[in-house]
Amino acid sequence: MKIEFIGKGIDISEDLKSYVEHKFSSFEHHLNEVGEGEVEVIVTFTVEKHRQRHRVDIDVYLKTPGGGTLHAWEESKDIYMSLEFAIDDIERQLNRLKERRIEQRKEIAREKVKSHAAGVSPPTLDLVVRENLSIAKPLSVEEALMVLEDEGRFFLPFRNTDTGDISVIYRKKSGKYGLIFY
Repeated sequence: MKIEFIGKGIDISEDLKSYVEHKFSSFEHHLNEVGEGEVEVIVTFTVEKHRQRHRVDIDVYLKTPGGGTLHAWEESKDIYMSLEFAIDDIERQLNRLKERRIEQRKEIAREKVKSHAAGVSPPTLDLVVRENLSIAKPLSVEEALMVLEDEGRFFLPFRNTDTGDISVIYRKKSGKYGLIFY
């Protein structure tokens, strides 16, 4: 988990940073149960001097497929109180997310049981459709990556201009890309 701190009108002390890091270390268990690998947290502290108000904004970016963003903010006269309320809100959102993901897994398991109980046979080779691979022109790895992103594909076979061989570029669950050389 990567935590970034932004201070607007305030210098963020090391005590405040360690307090936030300690609070978010307890969330790692929730995130692992939900299946979230890479998480980025941005905590923004803002002080309005004329009203003596401290605002805390917390954005949690879940960087895995199906992830999303969690957001909470709170404003009060005490920065620690604002922080505590915002963290509580993030914790509630994480619990709801965890419950939704668990329910989705249960639903998938129920559907599998229903399909097996209904006597649905596993797919056979009759269902496999043979298609020819049409590689229009050789591409560099960078060009293939742009085509992959533009067309929204999960993988793209192409002839590599550097090597002349067939290569496959694919999208990983982590959001990064992989490259296979033949």
